[in-house]
Amino acid sequence: MSSQAKPNSSTGTNEIILATVYFSVASIGMMTGNKVATNHLPLPSTLIILQAVATCAPLAVSSQVIGLQKALCVKWLPVAALFAAMLFTSMQSFLYCTVSTILVFRNVATICSTVVEYFVRGKKANVQIVASELTIIAGCVVYGWGQLGISWLGFFWIMLNVAAQVAYGNLVKVYLSTLRDDRGQELSKYTCAYYNNFLCLPFFLLTFFIWGEHNTILANAERVSTWGWAMVVFTCVCGYCLATSGFGLQKLVSATTFLVVNNMVKIANILLGMVFLNDRFSSFSAAAGCIVSLGAGVWYSYEQNKLNAAPQKHVEEEVHTGGATEMKSPAEPFEICSNATPRVPKPV
Repeated sequence: MSSQAKPNSSTGTNEIILATVYFSVASIGMMTGNKVATNHLPLPSTLIILQAVATCAPLAVSSQVIGLQKALCVKWLPVAALFAAMLFTSMQSFLYCTVSTILVFRNVATICSTVVEYFVRGKKANVQIVASELTIIAGCVVYGWGQLGISWLGFFWIMLNVAAQVAYGNLVKVYLSTLRDDRGQELSKYTCAYYNNFLCLPFFLLTFFIWGEHNTILANAERVSTWGWAMVVFTCVCGYCLATSGFGLQKLVSATTFLVVNNMVKIANILLGMVFLNDRFSSFSAAAGCIVSLGAGVWYSYEQNKLNAAPQKHVEEEVHTGGATEMKSPAEPFEICSNATPRVPKPV
């Protein structure tokens, strides 16, 4: 029995490791690549349209993707709308802020998630989680106080991005566990990525014209260097990898583990931004605030992991004891004895 379980466990662990590495590399590449790409081609909607088309093209001919179904498109539309909002606000923030500034202030998404989960799912937070979230806020305040050149418009787009991320993340959790296709089958990560990118295209075609990118696209395209176009192509590749790996990892691991991976990716992105994008802290307090905020994010992930592991541990203990869920207190044996049938003396 045990010899058969080990290979399955090993296979599952290897799959999780590969999915984590795949997602992390794609996420790091996408973050850094988008910042460089927007520097060369400052047209957010144009970039996202290129990335979405590059993602949809291979998925449209994939045998692992369910073709477009009208009922499924209607059901998936809220997810695609939030996905579009998340991408658009992210691209806008790249135009005004450095990578480190974006990542530090995005950390407040954990606080928004706690509030949403409390009111929507009834999930309560303990004192340690609240303390870690207050520390995140303190780190953001210190960073904002010490970092020069922070754009208020950029900060506005970051906060909108945080709101879109939290709403999108919570809705995806629900959809991945409940939504099925017309045949009642679970949606694959490729199908989710295809529907996401295909259904968000009309939104970005709309912003393409509203923001007036159609008036400047030719002039901007002529100024893009070969390196700039290479980075645009690079983000298209990363966009496909991130779209598929994100859904794949969310299906394999818990929400808390996914959060831990995201926090580790943030640290890597800040280091890469300092090395390749010349991101610098303008003061010691800015560097300290960044470290405090990101460290508190890791602390938050740790506390969430402990909180979520407690019920699982309780279930495992019940299974280990053979389903004996009633634990007798020291007083209970007396109660049992008092209810027992009294001994009747035999007649002489």
